[in-house]
Amino acid sequence: MRKQKFEFTWPGKYESQKEYFIESKKKLIYCDEDSKNPDTTENIYIEGDNLEVLKLLRQNYYGAVKMIYIDPPYNTGKDFIYKDNFRMDKEEHEIEEGDRSELGERYTVNRKDQNRYHTNWLNMMYPRLKVVRDLLTEDGLIFISIDDGEVANLKKICDEIFGEHNFIANVIWQKKYTRANDAKWFSDNHDHILCYGKTKDIIILNMLPRNDKQLSAYSNPDNHSKGVWKATPLHAKSGTNTSIFRFKNGVEWHPPIGTYRRFNDKTMQKMDDGDEIWFGVDRAQTPSRKSFLCEVKDGVVPVTLWPYDEVGHNHEANNELKKINLNGIFNNPKPSRLIKRAITLATDSYDLIIDFFAGSTTTAQAVMQLNAEDNGNRKYIMVQLPEPCPEKSEAFKAGYKNICEIGKERTRRAGDKILEENKDKEGIENLDIGFKVFKLED
Repeated sequence: MRKQKFEFTWPGKYESQKEYFIESKKKLIYCDEDSKNPDTTENIYIEGDNLEVLKLLRQNYYGAVKMIYIDPPYNTGKDFIYKDNFRMDKEEHEIEEGDRSELGERYTVNRKDQNRYHTNWLNMMYPRLKVVRDLLTEDGLIFISIDDGEVANLKKICDEIFGEHNFIANVIWQKKYTRANDAKWFSDNHDHILCYGKTKDIIILNMLPRNDKQLSAYSNPDNHSKGVWKATPLHAKSGTNTSIFRFKNGVEWHPPIGTYRRFNDKTMQKMDDGDEIWFGVDRAQTPSRKSFLCEVKDGVVPVTLWPYDEVGHNHEANNELKKINLNGIFNNPKPSRLIKRAITLATDSYDLIIDFFAGSTTTAQAVMQLNAEDNGNRKYIMVQLPEPCPEKSEAFKAGYKNICEIGKERTRRAGDKILEENKDKEGIENLDIGFKVFKLED
């Protein structure tokens, strides 16, 4: 009897695994005329098949990238181009028409009516994630946007490539603020962002700054010398101590039935002596601890639910393009606040970020915005296949022949706008809004 084992496999997986070991023999060609501030910038934009590009980057950036964010094709049908290495009929005709390279590689779109629909997507994603893992620092992280259609498959291949023990979170992003009442079953209002670390045990996420609502919980009604505070319970759900404590004003307190004391007698006495126990304005309320803002952590731990009012929504993403006169020429961009949230959590001010499905380069804008806010010097590498814009599209009508032309122009305009919006800020003249352009040789 054949021995059975648990594994996730599909047709073509073995070839995808072998692809990881094949080095690219292509070269990157510098394109000065498309670059911006090339003499001073440390940012890079690369046009070409991202698998080939990642293999080239691996030679010089092995273990150097702190964070990767990607928004890959969601595999909804006709939404990505991939190399189909299976030889088909009329091959010579396809080479003549430009649909197939002379090496027999056929570039085609992935359609839902194909038998290899999920397989094609997995074969496209697997080697890229395998290669890009090599680029991460030991404490580096990757964030991957995806929807319900492929999130299960994506998590399985990420568990295999990065290790199930290095899974950090499945963040739920609320991408819409309205309900679609014409939906047949549920209004689809969320996307997923899977987060993995290269070595989870040594990763320390940055904390998020407190928002106005969180800060409003602190006040100082008794003018305490330590400043603003908020009342927090003296009891906890677990423990062993249920004894009574007598405060110096004569009040006796014990934890409610089913709970336990959070602090021992020595700590309670210290708080009582320092006027750090709150009995209410009339001094008749249940005692609670004064938790001072100056003594808590400088920020809050992130949660796995990212609402639109904190990180933006689809409509906001389109408005960002509208502000730089690029509205209507790119489908389904991400809001820069969403990616800026991930960068805030994962990087320090000098780190390198890569997006190898760059699209309209929202990641580049997010990096520049965050650098402008905290005087950082984060660098980015954007990678994008120059997919042609359909002739009937608004982008083509506006003069953009492929997605790379859109991404480069968006980055130029976004950088200029960030400079303009922060022109009065000290040191803003040092903000790197440039990028060098390289193209993968044909």
